Amino acid sequence: MSGNVTTAIATVSGTAPSGFIAAKNAFVQNPLVRLYSIYYPGEWYPPNDAGNPTGDGEGRAWPNAFPIKFAEVVADTVDDLSYNVVHAGTTYMPLPVDVTGIDQGSDGKINELTISIFNVDNIISALVENPHLTGNNISNSVIAYVNGEPVHGIDPRTVNATPADVGSVGEEAFDSLTRARANGLAYHVDYVNFYGGANASFTINQTTNVKGVWVPGKADTRDLLGAVVDIKTTFANFLDYWPEYSLITEINSNVLTVSNMTPYRIGDVVKTGKDANTATILAITEHGNVHLDTALFSTTEITDPLYIVNADIDSESYLLDNFKINQLESMNEHIAKFGLVSWLQYFKIVTPKRKYYKNTCQWKYKGEECQYPGSGGLAIPSSDLVSNTNPIAANNEIANTEAEDVCSKSLEGCTIRNNARHFGGFPGTGRTVPRA
Repeated sequence: MSGNVTTAIATVSGTAPSGFIAAKNAFVQNPLVRLYSIYYPGEWYPPNDAGNPTGDGEGRAWPNAFPIKFAEVVADTVDDLSYNVVHAGTTYMPLPVDVTGIDQGSDGKINELTISIFNVDNIISALVENPHLTGNNISNSVIAYVNGEPVHGIDPRTVNATPADVGSVGEEAFDSLTRARANGLAYHVDYVNFYGGANASFTINQTTNVKGVWVPGKADTRDLLGAVVDIKTTFANFLDYWPEYSLITEINSNVLTVSNMTPYRIGDVVKTGKDANTATILAITEHGNVHLDTALFSTTEITDPLYIVNADIDSESYLLDNFKINQLESMNEHIAKFGLVSWLQYFKIVTPKRKYYKNTCQWKYKGEECQYPGSGGLAIPSSDLVSNTNPIAANNEIANTEAEDVCSKSLEGCTIRNNARHFGGFPGTGRTVPRA
């Protein structure tokens, strides 16, 4: 069979100059800014237009605490100033970061990178040491809107809606929220604050608290292996706000007193974090007084930051590099160090297929290799031992019900169950998940 095929033809009439290249080649350099995003699991990447997962995670929300977004401003700074790093409406936490240079071998292969991240408040430790970052509460979760589209796996206590409100999403959304409300899982702002936002995905601990059934999304997530690392490189003048700012200490109509005048210049357009209202600096006088052309209304409060709106905001002026985490090299209370490989050098099929971890079991709990029969003193295959009489929770403590029986994937978890002979790790090897 043959036929004619008509294709569209277009002519390039012109090209727009790159703001990034112009800034890079400028005689006077603005501070370089690197914006980092870590997405886990990597199979749920890249985000769709709404910022939600794709691939294996389609229809779900990101695991709680992901993506991680942090920034590095490469420039001299004023010691007593904080930083607000916002690009294209997305906020990045300012952290000290060190990335080794990108080297290319003679064969064209990009060598591995190492990224060191400041482990402030043990943020990275909490993620690296958690074997249950991904999964779903299959008995209590509901469907809710995240970034404008319906997704599964949501804690109903973070959903400020009624079944009638979600009825337009579909019968499943209506039924799941109806069931959750009937089981006493009402909306409460405390849970929104706990998760850090509304319509949040369930965690394993919260699943246990509501006596739900947790199904893990990965066998173990303790080293973030395979997580995607996006690195956007841009300049400070392309951010939504200039990274340096000071705090308001006194308000007198259109005259603000700030704790440090260093960041500000006459003619700067400024705003607070409360609303979109802006004002222009007319004068800067002694004692930290900043005179504006208009008052920033009553929403301004003392200790508010006074941001400088960038005149050259450009959400498109950046370079993007994609990497995957190949290994967790080391971690302590100060620094977490990861080995990265470029996206093009990362292969889905890895040899050996099974990883040799000292303290992590890779078997499916109660599966063919694990062979654990469950609690209740049942016979353990290939041994003269019996199982623990009690169900054991993910923290290796006695659980209340069989539904809360979740393996910690550790040798301790196997030993408590009298099933250490079927442990799927390699205690004799040196490769282990580092601890703080």
